[in-house]
Amino acid sequence: MNMHKNFGEWYRQVSIPCTDDSLKKRWAGVESWVTTIRGDVNALFETVRIFRGLPEKTSREAFLDAFREADTTFAQRDNAHEQQVLAGASLVHCVGTEESDDPEGSRQAAVLAGTALAASSLRVVERNKTLDEQAGEVRAGLRTIAQQQRRRRPFDTLLLSSEEEASFKKIIATNVADHNQLRASFEKAFQTLLSAVDRSESALDAAAHGLRCADEETNILWWLAGGSSKDLDKPWSALKDAAPLVAGWELADLTDVALGPQDAAAILERALPESKGSESKEQVLHVYVNAVPEEWAKACMARVEAHALDLAPLSLALSMRVAGNATTWQSFFESVSGGLKAGTALAPERVARQAYIEAMLFRTLADVES
Repeated sequence: MNMHKNFGEWYRQVSIPCTDDSLKKRWAGVESWVTTIRGDVNALFETVRIFRGLPEKTSREAFLDAFREADTTFAQRDNAHEQQVLAGASLVHCVGTEESDDPEGSRQAAVLAGTALAASSLRVVERNKTLDEQAGEVRAGLRTIAQQQRRRRPFDTLLLSSEEEASFKKIIATNVADHNQLRASFEKAFQTLLSAVDRSESALDAAAHGLRCADEETNILWWLAGGSSKDLDKPWSALKDAAPLVAGWELADLTDVALGPQDAAAILERALPESKGSESKEQVLHVYVNAVPEEWAKACMARVEAHALDLAPLSLALSMRVAGNATTWQSFFESVSGGLKAGTALAPERVARQAYIEAMLFRTLADVES
């Protein structure tokens, strides 16, 4: 059991006394819970809600049981701060480690945890700043995963070494009369061919990954250079207050390899200055939401999963606007947004980044559930 080096410090930051023995037991609960959330999307999302201090959507008994089983002295109630610490530690561990038996599943869970945590940040009106370190570690882990997935993979086009090739030619040229010796020669030649096939598959996978990365980068650069929306076929300047939301979703659609690219925020900022007469002029949230074309909003909302909407406030607002109209959705939104107001002032760059991360959350969720 490798406990996180800052686990005890996270407890001290929220003024919760804990002995070395109890810390070890709590960490055992963290490891147990991470095993669960890697295979249970609803449990993972509930962990994010616990950490963010958001209302419960699914039962938290399984989360509490993971720590009760590891330590019978674990408090059953009135320990919201400790639950936040443990939820945050679980998210950090989920993003920072990989399950050797299922590395792909671990990476998907890590990306889902990181994007859900990032998307939910806008909804948190009053946050526990002492836990920002945990959120920062999750974000850093997410960036590392994205960088690893985007890294070009080296490959060798040489399928047979000179020694293998010479040996293979020698086997072919040998006139073998003995049946057993012929079988042995055939098996050796066959194994050599299998090795060549394995190397070719690895080389082709690496080459295909490189092409996919290059295609994604080229598509994003053309989109940026075009200075217009590919969905709506209008320049960003014509879209005005709709531009940040549309740009965030479109960049997510162009993101093919992994969460990112690393400079996604900078790319969005490059796209946005033409959309407003005054750069970085703030508008209230409902102005951005009401500015997007209704049909575009409906198409986007058709692709989202309802059980994650509470973690994605812009998408929640869009879904309510689609279900209602430009004036009635605001009161419904505020009744379930946990304090986030439709009149909250936001810079266009902030809206674009938020829209991008929310769209990536739903993209990742769709991949996991498929």
